[in-house]
Amino acid sequence: MNIVNVGYASTNYYLLEAKGGKLLIDCGWPGTLPKLMAELKRKGVSINEIKHLLITHFHPDHAGITQELKRLGIKLVLLESQVDFIVPFAEFFKGKNLPYVEITQSDNLVLKFEDSRKFLADIGIAGEVIPTPGHSADSVTLILDEGFAFTGDLPPLFMVAEEDRVTRASWDKIRQHKITRVFPAHGSY
Repeated sequence: MNIVNVGYASTNYYLLEAKGGKLLIDCGWPGTLPKLMAELKRKGVSINEIKHLLITHFHPDHAGITQELKRLGIKLVLLESQVDFIVPFAEFFKGKNLPYVEITQSDNLVLKFEDSRKFLADIGIAGEVIPTPGHSADSVTLILDEGFAFTGDLPPLFMVAEEDRVTRASWDKIRQHKITRVFPAHGSY
């Protein structure tokens, strides 16, 4: 799997090769589309190559330019546990001086977790998306069959308190997949 980090401003955003186009995992703060475009250009990628966007969780540094990307023809893939987070995400920006463009809900591809493997196979990626609450209730992780996990902001297991059963359960789900490499949203493992 060809994986390209097109991140900027301390956050990693990953591009994965897919049949007929690329899959982007996460995107930047509101108003940072020019930064993403510059990073894509630097890496030799045209925005037109990106066909799908998967958000690991709805926080500003991971989903802030989602609607701007949708306007460029990129399809937002939402998992069933994320749908109810779109409206509160928009509410977060009210009264703040950020150029956030509200995410439309009528044109997204909403998937049940059990259907994520088929969707990914249809675009040429072997893997699945699993719910991994902990950092936030809407957090998801993309697991590739070759042993890669894209975890968003899920904290590394060594940093998780013993009493944090939710995050520990998410890591238990991830570890069931024989992971050889973790691709976090911030830093590296």
